[in-house]
Amino acid sequence: MHKMHKMKNHLFRRGFVSHLIFSILFLGSKIRLFIPETTPKGLYRHPPRYAYAWVLGGIHEDKPSYKGFVWTILISADILRREGSEADFWVFARMSPNSTLYDLPKEDRRLFRALDINVVLLDKPKKESFAQIVFDKFLTINMTDYKRVLFLDGDMVPMTNLDFYFHLSDPHNQNVPTLLKPNFIIATRGEPCNTGMFMVEPSKQNFEKYLDIVRRQHQKAKTLPHPHFDWGNGWGHSFTKTGDFWESVKITKRQQWRWHASHSDQGLMYMYAKYVIQNVSIAIGERIQNWREGPKNLPEKESDVRDILTPFQGKLLRHQHSCSEVVRGQQNRFWRCNPPYDSTAHFMGKKKPWLGEHIKDEKATHGLYGAKGQWFAELKTINDKLNMSIEVERWNSHIAPQMNGVMLGEMAMFRDQDDLIGIV
Repeated sequence: MHKMHKMKNHLFRRGFVSHLIFSILFLGSKIRLFIPETTPKGLYRHPPRYAYAWVLGGIHEDKPSYKGFVWTILISADILRREGSEADFWVFARMSPNSTLYDLPKEDRRLFRALDINVVLLDKPKKESFAQIVFDKFLTINMTDYKRVLFLDGDMVPMTNLDFYFHLSDPHNQNVPTLLKPNFIIATRGEPCNTGMFMVEPSKQNFEKYLDIVRRQHQKAKTLPHPHFDWGNGWGHSFTKTGDFWESVKITKRQQWRWHASHSDQGLMYMYAKYVIQNVSIAIGERIQNWREGPKNLPEKESDVRDILTPFQGKLLRHQHSCSEVVRGQQNRFWRCNPPYDSTAHFMGKKKPWLGEHIKDEKATHGLYGAKGQWFAELKTINDKLNMSIEVERWNSHIAPQMNGVMLGEMAMFRDQDDLIGIV
């Protein structure tokens, strides 16, 4: 208990908690901290420069489907530590408004503690939705005790140690060249930014800029008809007026804010990183674009190069989408066979392993099949390690039927906009 008290005092002294409280109070929430009783290596004596973060919502004692996200976060932390990560781990958690609990279930807290995962318990929302919880991702910008924070969705598992992204963005790291900007976002097939994984440089000033984007857009949204979003100006930038455009892996030179979740977190992060901070690297297939502040308060492209991340990525636990070591060395290979895309397995929508049958063949490489097999193998490992009492061998008959339903839905829905911007 003395160690916990000492750690809490240290975190308050260093400003992380006070900054976090300010930001969350602005967003209408309160927090409680649950920090592991066993001191994570170097947490306050030699604080790590980097951290990983997740968000977890819809926590309800009678709805076990949220457990799939808990298990995936545990699996991710265990893999990262096993593969050599020296970063801290944080989870921003919210109880379901319908839960009778006001703290995390004791078993969840025990498991997070066992793997040195720090938990920030946010206040219960009055109404919960996918559209609301995605804004918790941006609390990473205010984690000012760290030089970099890498966010991972709760349905994503690392396939290798991801610390190399920190190192490649840190000019003070003498072991590798500085190839990335301190902020890093990832384009996917049809989106210029997918917030399943991103890296930010925390800063109080940058967090204020993020809050200002949200204030301005929500204020304007109240004057617009449903769905309360301006497809031309989006989160505050007009592509047509500036002669600018966005691009994804498969789409080039689009000038409307029309892509998946452009009205939500994926549009907001694109606006924040590229047009407000103007200090960002963007992965687009094999290419890495670096952007810096340019004239007329617009970003300027500094470089656009191919295949610079592969030499620095460690061996993968599992290949996906029929990729292999041989394919990774080929020219014009499938875009998913490159980092950052093959650095993780992202189980989006109904592809989440816990929503299906137990898969034992983790050696397959087609689609996400092998990665799902890896997820079950890792679950068995932490189940035995942490005495979780999950009957993995009886998954299909005993566990899977309890996991039906995707918690909070699969995407940010337009129907949640009225509540989100405060007009209902």
